[in-house]
Amino acid sequence: MLKINKKMTVWGVMLLFLCALGFQIPAPAEWQKPVQPSMAGGALTCLASHPLDRSKFLVASGQQVFEAGKENTWQPLWSQTDESSPIKRLFSFGVLPDTIFAITNRSVFMGNLKDRSWRVVYKDSGKTPLAFAVHPKNPNRWFLGTQKGLWETQNAGRTWSPSAIFHMSEPVPLLIFNYDRLFLADEKTLYLAMPEGSARSVLELSKAAGEVPVTDEENPGSLEEPLSFNLNIHDLIVSRRNPQELFLATTNGVFQSCDGGHRWELLSRSGLQSAVVYQLAYSEKKGRLYAATPRGVYAYDARAQKWTGLFEGLAKDRTRGIAVLNEEKLIAITAEGFVQYPLETFVPETGPGVAIYQPPEEILALFKELLALEPSAREIHKRVIQYANVANGKIKRWHAESRLAGLLPAFSFGKNLDRSASISTYSGKYIMGPEDVSKGWDADVSWDLGDMIYSSDQTSIDSREKLMVELRNDLLSEATRIYYERRRLQIDLVFTPPVSEQEHLENLLRMDELTALLDGMTDGFFSKKLERIYEKRPNLSQLWTCQSSGNEKRETGNVDPKTKKQQGSF
Repeated sequence: MLKINKKMTVWGVMLLFLCALGFQIPAPAEWQKPVQPSMAGGALTCLASHPLDRSKFLVASGQQVFEAGKENTWQPLWSQTDESSPIKRLFSFGVLPDTIFAITNRSVFMGNLKDRSWRVVYKDSGKTPLAFAVHPKNPNRWFLGTQKGLWETQNAGRTWSPSAIFHMSEPVPLLIFNYDRLFLADEKTLYLAMPEGSARSVLELSKAAGEVPVTDEENPGSLEEPLSFNLNIHDLIVSRRNPQELFLATTNGVFQSCDGGHRWELLSRSGLQSAVVYQLAYSEKKGRLYAATPRGVYAYDARAQKWTGLFEGLAKDRTRGIAVLNEEKLIAITAEGFVQYPLETFVPETGPGVAIYQPPEEILALFKELLALEPSAREIHKRVIQYANVANGKIKRWHAESRLAGLLPAFSFGKNLDRSASISTYSGKYIMGPEDVSKGWDADVSWDLGDMIYSSDQTSIDSREKLMVELRNDLLSEATRIYYERRRLQIDLVFTPPVSEQEHLENLLRMDELTALLDGMTDGFFSKKLERIYEKRPNLSQLWTCQSSGNEKRETGNVDPKTKKQQGSF
């Protein structure tokens, strides 16, 4: 018994020592939405790293390009006025550190970051630009992937000609240099071109993995305008720590190569809600791969061979672009705009000692009561299905009605009227008449009883059913994610004391935003239900007042009693 007491004493001393050092419990990271750039040029479309300063980055909307740094102060670099040809992609290259390139539907623009000048280096409405690359050893040799093959210039864009590296007139959506080796892709095949050689196939998606159906919503072309072709290979990145390690983003998931791109293996898709991956980013410090998908941002755990969704703080999950900024944070372009995610574990700045907050029993009882009264996820699902009119009953009704249609007869009615005149000759004279008149009518009634078993309408109904099931799954997935994101925010408001009134107001504003999103999917059902709950139980509003931890903190360690102040609600 004495030994046990000694051990407990040692642990107690260690705990007090840690408290004296100000040991903190890390808080979970979440997406943050900082100040946004001007929306005058439309929604944000893409981002790219800054060629001069790794702590900065570039972001583009449909008509504008911005530069931002650590403080997210947005500096406009360039704007264009052609709304029918929005900016789709930005490119920067180490061999041209002062230059960035912007691709639109018809043109390629080159911008100088020092004097802020811009000029057109390619324009052709017949061959839509898709990808761009600069040779790492020759800054005047550029490559352009278009809708109709690969083009090349040896004089910095003054003249363009078809490239001898790739002879086919197929769309080329990907161009990436790994040293002096060029990776390029058409719709379903990845090619590798060695120096001064032609491209050869190194990966065919149709053979490497089973085809995964891609909905219109997941098609990258639907971000700006529909494409007349399907792009199945989206991005390729090279690890800085190991140049032989490459990752490829496709509509079938993420492929990895450990031998410089000659052989590829499909990474596990466990945890991914969508196999479609738009863009990849890699943290060399963390040794972790990140993927932007139509269902949000995911991080890959190589040991567990599993993807983990980074959803905290993100209401809309559709992600268009992603990048790691200075190994400090993850930045992304989503349906919400520009967002960022801290890669380092966040430790809140509070006073010394470990302060574990426990809400009063009254607040806990109110919170549990509210959870029981608020609509459940199942109720939300029913309302979403009802409002969007995507219930299974509609398809069953269509099938039944198409069979019952076989009982209805096909009725036809006809009427005819014929007139004819006769002409005859007699003694050299012509005699006309009499006029011959014929009248009649007919009616026909028929049944095709085979339609009661199977009719041609069934094929059309089956196609509509498939589309409706996909739409319903997307709606329910989005509603479920928003519902539980709002629930997590409620728990944070109750169990985590705010650092300031501003932070508390921002959390309340965030909860209102999530509530409004659920309202939009349920025709206002969620807010109406909440109004009735708070009318009957007005004391539930106490949950959302700015409560100080005050005397409800359970403190361990040396805490200055002067810091114990109770703040009133506001």
